[in-house]
Amino acid sequence: MNETIAILGAVSEEIAGIKREINISDRVRLDKSEAWFGKYQGRNIVLVRTGVGRKRAQNATQQVIDKFNPEVIISMGYAGALTEGLNVGDMFVASTILSPESDSTSFEMDDPKNLKWLELAKKTPPPENVKLKIGRLITVDMVVHTPKAKKELGSRFRAEAVEMETLEIALLTRVNQIAFISIRGISDAVNHELIDCSSFLGSDGELSKLRAGWYVLTHPKSLKNAFSLRSNTQIATQNLTDFISRLIST
Repeated sequence: MNETIAILGAVSEEIAGIKREINISDRVRLDKSEAWFGKYQGRNIVLVRTGVGRKRAQNATQQVIDKFNPEVIISMGYAGALTEGLNVGDMFVASTILSPESDSTSFEMDDPKNLKWLELAKKTPPPENVKLKIGRLITVDMVVHTPKAKKELGSRFRAEAVEMETLEIALLTRVNQIAFISIRGISDAVNHELIDCSSFLGSDGELSKLRAGWYVLTHPKSLKNAFSLRSNTQIATQNLTDFISRLIST
């Protein structure tokens, strides 16, 4: 089944737009993750919710490789901006994926299979009034939620965006000689303050709405940030869905 495209996102909200558009023929359980197989833009697609974090992403990716042997894995989802000039809803495609622990585990898009997809992404028009940025993405273990911390992280590693899964996915594609690309929608600009949502995760790696709601109730000052993040992620999801649809239909 090497003509299958695997699209991996951490949480339901990230993949919701694509899931609505896929003609789903089967649902597969992957431990605490899940996948949907079907047709999208005339292509065989397996859409995967991995759960949040590097370990969950690694586990789900290996299962996808073992079960589906995809032609390419697209890691998609939200990312936070670490530099000025990236706005909510902009598209960010990684040319380099960095590790905060060691330069030796960083990932460069230098394999010809990956470069093919990178070039396709560069030629794919983003939604109207949306910027497409190619740059350096860093994968971390915790939410970077203050403007100060974002700027320090970006400056230290010369990174432009941050998220929590992509490096592990990329490294497994390299080992298994599968094409790879990472596409992220910017959900928060560098000066946006986020809620520290590290305690919101449920056992399935999803953000628990119950825990998040309780946090907002007990921290009233966070309400504005919560509404802002919700609106921003909806914009990012729509733009990701549009962009990926255009990419795989080329």
